Amino acid sequence: MAVLHPLRDRLPVETAVQFGAQLPTIVRGIYYDGWKPAETPVKMSNEEFFARVRSEFPYAVEGGSEKLVRTVLKSLERHVSAGEWQHLKSRVPNSFAALLP
Repeated sequence: MAVLHPLRDRLPVETAVQFGAQLPTIVRGIYYDGWKPAETPVKMSNEEFFARVRSEFPYAVEGGSEKLVRTVLKSLERHVSAGEWQHLKSRVPNSFAALLP
């Protein structure tokens, strides 16, 4: 949730829906929980993204928030098609795309 919601909120609505449709059912439920499509996409820098992750997951993690984000994104990559992952990468700023595996 701490990474899923900021990711979802950063994406254009259509991209968020296409991406969410490929997630496993339980993860999809968490991904869409509380979503307000009319309020997205939210523009945020990588630092703002990490700050949001830290606020939603306030626990110490070896490697910090960036490692947590990279680990979750790597796990998500396994559950979506290569084409959808490339589409996702093309719809975010290059600075954020660099975080995506």
